Amino acid sequence: MGLALDLWLEARLFEGDGPATYAGTLADLSPERDLIARTMRSAGLSGRRRLEVRSEIPVGKGLGSSGAAVVAGLALVDLARGAELNRDRLLEQATALEGHPDNVGPAVYGGLFLASQGGGRLTLSPAVGIALAVPEASIDTHAARARLPREVAREVAIAQASRAAALIQGLTQGQPALIAYGMEDQLAVPHRKDLIPGFDAAVVAGRAAGAYGVTISGAGSALLGIGPPHLMGHVASAMAEALTQAGNRAAGMTPRVAMGGLTVTTR
Repeated sequence: MGLALDLWLEARLFEGDGPATYAGTLADLSPERDLIARTMRSAGLSGRRRLEVRSEIPVGKGLGSSGAAVVAGLALVDLARGAELNRDRLLEQATALEGHPDNVGPAVYGGLFLASQGGGRLTLSPAVGIALAVPEASIDTHAARARLPREVAREVAIAQASRAAALIQGLTQGQPALIAYGMEDQLAVPHRKDLIPGFDAAVVAGRAAGAYGVTISGAGSALLGIGPPHLMGHVASAMAEALTQAGNRAAGMTPRVAMGGLTVTTR
């Protein structure tokens, strides 16, 4: 599953020559490393066009910045060619390029997205709020994925399947006990948590502040807390403080859920 948050990447394409410009969390990005431009080139878009990009999404924190960039690049290609946007086709193309439908799906559709065969939008309970603790230090996604074992015990696979089902039910029905159980990941977190100094302390602090559960967001380094909306500010602050005290400077964030994904504007 993936969840779209109210943190936006905005990419604009203009006719004419000129260097690409980047602002926000991408202010220091070089054009050679820009996934949007690379995506457009891979799709065969040519001609004299100038790209402007601004992003609110922290980079290298497991918050979907690469997925948003790939979706934006593909959408710009369709728009530049005068094609009508087809979100189902865009999801298929973005998944083929980025590799993870749980990353690109929320960017395309918004809300809570179930990344499975025949999956799609789920209805997130209004009783669910989001808190983030975002460290200054990033984690290389490839290094984080390399930590995962190629094989797991049958008991672990069964337990994780149970937790995944519980998490879906908990998030859609707003059931705290199921969310708490479902967020205790058995596959990735045990192998990645030592990449995030202060992880265990932040989990304890987040739960004490009112979170149903705390886990790593994507591959990290950000931590995700889920709980009652009115407590999410306390949860974000508690998690960030615990990480900072462990020498891993972090800031708390409480973004809302973005119910709409890809949005097209013209000017």
